[in-house]
Amino acid sequence: MWNRKFLAVFCLIFVLAGTNISAQQKLTLKEAISIALENNYDIRLAKSDAAISENNYSVGNAGFLPNLNVSASQTKTVSNTKQEYSNGSLVDKTSSASDNTNAAATLSWTIFDGLKMFISLSKLKELKEIGEVKLRSQVESSAAEVIKNYYDIVRQKHNYNVTLESVAISEQRLKITEEKFSVGSASKLEVLSAKVDLNTDRSNLLNQEVVLSGLKVTLNNLLGRTVSEEFDVEDDVQILTGLDYNLLREEAFKNNVDIVQSEKSKNVSSYDVGIYRSEYMPRFTLSSGYTYSNSLSDAGFFKSNKTFGYNYGISLAWNLFNGFATTLQYQNALIVVDKSEIRLSQTKALVESNLIIAFKNYEKNNEILALESENVSVAKENLDLAIEQIRLGSISPIEFRDVQKNYITAQSRLSSAQFNAKMSERDLLKQSGSLIK
Repeated sequence: MWNRKFLAVFCLIFVLAGTNISAQQKLTLKEAISIALENNYDIRLAKSDAAISENNYSVGNAGFLPNLNVSASQTKTVSNTKQEYSNGSLVDKTSSASDNTNAAATLSWTIFDGLKMFISLSKLKELKEIGEVKLRSQVESSAAEVIKNYYDIVRQKHNYNVTLESVAISEQRLKITEEKFSVGSASKLEVLSAKVDLNTDRSNLLNQEVVLSGLKVTLNNLLGRTVSEEFDVEDDVQILTGLDYNLLREEAFKNNVDIVQSEKSKNVSSYDVGIYRSEYMPRFTLSSGYTYSNSLSDAGFFKSNKTFGYNYGISLAWNLFNGFATTLQYQNALIVVDKSEIRLSQTKALVESNLIIAFKNYEKNNEILALESENVSVAKENLDLAIEQIRLGSISPIEFRDVQKNYITAQSRLSSAQFNAKMSERDLLKQSGSLIK
């Protein structure tokens, strides 16, 4: 009889408390990540940086294209001229004017620079791809944060529902204790103890609401949308099983963003060596131009002077000695290449060690999850027995409260185990470069 009353009251409380949640928009993890890819502030900044790297990758920026400059000027001068010659003649002009018009167009085109332009273009391509890798790295980091926050909300929502269940149990315990007290089969101490435990559960419920509200604000901020926007999350936590370490290791050495970025940084260092080596070679430049000049003057020997025409030629520039500055730059570039190779090896070793740790955590957390799931079943069965026993008066309120707290703790441990298993799965996929595909 008491079990039926308890179930009815609990269902009523759960339905009333869930009315607001059910009216909220259900946000799936896939939708959350999709929104973050569009709106997350860090991702948008990384996209801008990648766009700059892509713009820099051009033949003009590498030095393949010619330079064309056009200039023009016009100057007007008003002056007073007074000239006296040795033969006694005198020239005296007041407010005489002169006009000078000049225009020029020059073309310069480097046709050989020791292959520097070709190497520079390859370097710019690597830098563009580094920008893309950095963008992918930011996408993975932001997605990992979204996943963490999303499943933390799922965990705390589960704890909220469990606390809500505990409130319903404590209310029924208080009701049955008051009924027993009215007929003299329970003491006032038992009634007060039941009230204290009920208030404790209600306080815990309010704390859970605060925690949930804060996590939702954080997730909204990660998604780049209004922080006060209301939503609900899915209840199920699906854990991937059967992940193979060897396959993940193989994927990591191909796709891990830290390894890929380190490899491309090494390539950039190698291109720098080629760029400094090209400084030892001569530079051939084609040049051409057109000039126009026209001068008009009220004073002087010429009333007007006009010249115009074009020119063309080829020039050679070869730096044969500059105090060993080029040699120093070349040697330093070789050292940077060695450093980049060491850094690449270090990155691979670090990724592999992180992958091993993540895989072991993944295995152990899944084992813990199985144990906690079994523990919840045992705790639930124990609670059902305790409910029947307190109705019959064969268990003390303190013993019942211990059983109730054990059940709540088991549920909380289960939700934490689910969260930890999901986070170890996330870390494993992130290390292998498989988190976002």
